[in-house]
Amino acid sequence: MRATITITIFFSLCMMSGQVLCLKVIGCSGGSVMFKCMYKSDEQHNTKPLNKRKPSDQFKGRYFCRNRDCTTGISTEIQHRWVNNERFALYDDENRGFFTVFIRKLSREDAGKYTCGNNQEWSRDVDLLVNRNSSSCGTSVIRSAYKGQTITFSCEYEHKFETHTKVLYRVNGDPVFVLKISQSSQSSEEKFILSDNQRNHFTVTIRDISEEERGVYLCGAERDGGDKLPSETSVTHITFIKEIQLNVSSQITSVQVEAYISKSVFIKCEFPEEFKENQKFIQIHSSQEISVEQNQWIHLDKALVYDDTSSGVLKVFISDLTEADEGTYRCGVNTVDDHLFMKIRLKISQVDHFPESSESAAVIGESVKLSCNSPEKQQSIKHICKENEQKICQSISSSEKQRFEFSDSTAGVFTASISNVSLRDAGVYWCGAETRHQHLTSVSLTNKHQLTLTMPPVIGREGDSVQIQCPYDEKHSTGMCLRSIMCLSKEVKYLCKGKCFTKDAQMIIRSDEDHVKNPRISVKDDTELNLFTVTMTELRAEDAGKYWCAVKDVFNLPIELMIIRKDEMATSDTKRQTPQDKPEMTSSDTKKETVQETVKPDFFCQRPETSDATVSSLTFSPWPFLYLYLYLYL
Repeated sequence: MRATITITIFFSLCMMSGQVLCLKVIGCSGGSVMFKCMYKSDEQHNTKPLNKRKPSDQFKGRYFCRNRDCTTGISTEIQHRWVNNERFALYDDENRGFFTVFIRKLSREDAGKYTCGNNQEWSRDVDLLVNRNSSSCGTSVIRSAYKGQTITFSCEYEHKFETHTKVLYRVNGDPVFVLKISQSSQSSEEKFILSDNQRNHFTVTIRDISEEERGVYLCGAERDGGDKLPSETSVTHITFIKEIQLNVSSQITSVQVEAYISKSVFIKCEFPEEFKENQKFIQIHSSQEISVEQNQWIHLDKALVYDDTSSGVLKVFISDLTEADEGTYRCGVNTVDDHLFMKIRLKISQVDHFPESSESAAVIGESVKLSCNSPEKQQSIKHICKENEQKICQSISSSEKQRFEFSDSTAGVFTASISNVSLRDAGVYWCGAETRHQHLTSVSLTNKHQLTLTMPPVIGREGDSVQIQCPYDEKHSTGMCLRSIMCLSKEVKYLCKGKCFTKDAQMIIRSDEDHVKNPRISVKDDTELNLFTVTMTELRAEDAGKYWCAVKDVFNLPIELMIIRKDEMATSDTKRQTPQDKPEMTSSDTKKETVQETVKPDFFCQRPETSDATVSSLTFSPWPFLYLYLYLYL
């Protein structure tokens, strides 16, 4: 009952003498309002030119204040231009019969009684209410867009405003100006399109965005002092329900990158030196911008992203590509006044003649060749990289590049050669084509190679001794130390006949065993040289075969042991003759003797169980065989 009496008294007082003496304005916390302060009727109809009016007739200045000294509010004597005072703005145009007041970012403390008017001439009372209960009012969001892009955002409103006029304003150099109202005719070709479904929200579309569209936008509804649809004679105001901060990013470059189904692609976005430590972001297809943590790889759906602040490069790696990965990507950097970004149009193609993957074997100390495909149409640089523990293909370090060489391309195929192969070279390699653009480098990876290592064969004579030497990575050379500074024993090394840690493997010896268990076999683990050496004495024919050096189950290195039989050595000795014991020989006898001396002794050995592809890429060192030849025949 009390609320009804108050409203009745309020409207009675506001309509005295047929004039609007006061105004009720409703906003919401966090939102904005804009309303008209109507001139006094005699001033509104004063048609005398300004230069012919008496001093007492001149406008003394417009104001909107909360108290007499106007410490809260705004006043001005300027015509036809917005005047600002922090969150308050005022625009006066004597030809329209009112001046406009705009208040931004309302708070509960703004609610109360105000006065608007002309100094010393007339005034109106303004009752400002700030609603705190509306969930759809007073929201503020940030949207990012790119030059040439079209975006759409929505403005939610309460059910009671379904039939009210909706508006879109923009805060720019001047505080506000109207862009669109829901009742106006609209074309799909216009820059701004406002569409109201009259249910719970209306949408705003901005087409072909340019830098000029950067700024703050306000969407709201027209209303009077109540909740019903305003009449034609109502003094209305605008309640702004949402504020949109639109950031427009500048494009550094736009590049098309081609990659292939089931393969991988590596992209490096290179930013100006002054922004290398700034926050980077990535946008995948039409999703929102995602900030990237610095100096660590992070997963974003299928993409792996790394912000390298030391070089100002944002790295993006995508493997197992499918058609769904095709689309537009953007990598960018946040600056003080803008966003800079690079647009990447990723095209995924199907190529049937690229092999899925291959396995290659290399002998330590020797060389190995890896075959790579590169589309002939693409003007690119040959590239090879190696997967790390996170399955990310990393470029070969500068200190290692001298061991890697590329052959010339023939029919879209080139060869990557690795010389002086060592333990650190084992792993998975990708090769392909690198394309360099200004500010962006892309690598389309086409061939995957699993490179395994083996040692040169070890050759011993039956009854003698041999040493099988197993190099290993230095990370396996020392044990783990506890906080008490007490160190545990170093990691155990194994020698097996057959691949260690498989059901068919025969354990020969461990690095933590002595030779008491098997007096013919002893072991030494040199952690300074990272070398595990097994000595086998009194060699037997059954010792021949394929052995494996292992550390845990993360490292297995095969070695072939060949045994020369005693009877073969004796036969070879009887076949040798000194020059003075040899009778004169005819040319035919000479030919027979030559053939006889080329006969080599038999070995006890086991053929490695490898595919043809592996055997073809396996190169044995000639030095053990040369040593054997010199030993037997000189």
